[in-house]
Amino acid sequence: MMHMAMTLAAMVMPATAGEIFGDVRIGDKYVAQAPIQMVCGTDTVKGKTDDAGSFRLATKAGGKCVVTVTHDGKPASVDVVVFDKPSRYRLVLELKDGAFILKRV
Repeated sequence: MMHMAMTLAAMVMPATAGEIFGDVRIGDKYVAQAPIQMVCGTDTVKGKTDDAGSFRLATKAGGKCVVTVTHDGKPASVDVVVFDKPSRYRLVLELKDGAFILKRV
């Protein structure tokens, strides 16, 4: 009976391989309400930064992923690695030749 209950619980609970969290800024200002997405293989997770520029994204996939932040209608991406434990990423947008570049710091 216990085995059956554990099996049912595993089927109901979403499987999360990993999670990233952190903040996005331009210079010394945090980017509020910016669309952010993470693509890990075939899994895509979408979200938004909060009013303080913070974000948290969880995925069912792990390994190498791509995070994209859109600001002023301009998307910028950076590669990240998602582990089974939450990882912090501080992301910085820089404007270069009319396009944003997203960097980890």
